[in-house]
Amino acid sequence: MVDHDRLFKELLTTYFDDFIDTFLPQVAGQIVPGSVEFLDKEIFTDIASDDKHVVDLIAKVRLKSGDAYFLIHIENQSKPDPNFPARMFQYFARLLEKYGLPVYPVVIFSHARPHKQEPSRYDIVVSGLAVLQFQYAVIQLNRIPWRSFMDRPSPVATALMTRMNILKEDRPKVRAECLRLLATLKLSPAKSRLIGVFVETYLKLNAEEMKVYSREFAAFEPEEQEAAMEMMTSWETKGYKKGKHEGKIEGEHEGKEEILALQLQTRFSTMPADVTEKLDKLTSKQMNELAIALLGFNSLDDLTDWLSRSNP
Repeated sequence: MVDHDRLFKELLTTYFDDFIDTFLPQVAGQIVPGSVEFLDKEIFTDIASDDKHVVDLIAKVRLKSGDAYFLIHIENQSKPDPNFPARMFQYFARLLEKYGLPVYPVVIFSHARPHKQEPSRYDIVVSGLAVLQFQYAVIQLNRIPWRSFMDRPSPVATALMTRMNILKEDRPKVRAECLRLLATLKLSPAKSRLIGVFVETYLKLNAEEMKVYSREFAAFEPEEQEAAMEMMTSWETKGYKKGKHEGKIEGEHEGKEEILALQLQTRFSTMPADVTEKLDKLTSKQMNELAIALLGFNSLDDLTDWLSRSNP
């Protein structure tokens, strides 16, 4: 099971300034860059239901004008919930009470469906009196066109692109664009792998889509192909497995499959069905061995000979 909230929190804490610059530019212009202080997680109990809720992310930032601070509260909502606006207000009220600082509430709606506009406010009207008019900033990913970020060098936008408005036929292209953008960002292996986890988690491709994806990769400029291959190879050699981005990331076998598929597509435009079948049966160790052996292959016959020896 993927811990979606933890994955989003890790992304936002790692790339907080980039997130604010990209998705909340009106806020970015008012705060001191690098002044962020992440506060301990808050656990609130819903008095009515006795349910416990953990606030996703609270950041304390300093205003450029004067020595004043405010809080930015960010929630990732991965599924529609009719009670969510009321809960956002409850979070706001309790954070305001505890810290005595203004709170800027933000919601990232990351669900795939439905596409209808999610609410951005919570109102209470009693006998015609507007007792409460509470608003929060909304970033609804499935209503944002992914192409808007194709040429933007933003790590967080590259990750969140996987949850944006994507036509079914565009899925392989989006995955390829994420890889291209990520390769050009020149991030450390740990930081780039965190973005890679988003791509692997939220944009899994079937066999037919992988063929299109490979063709998209083959259309990259040579320097882009080289940078992408070096980046993915660095993920493997560092041995990341799923967990903290500086720790471990699962899906190592899937990562090797992707690297190998791209290497083969770049080297051989088409492959017979029996060769593809043998490739699908390779173990993780054999994939490593083949990736090295490919460097000395001159033709498809070299590949078939190697597979015959490895799969007697």
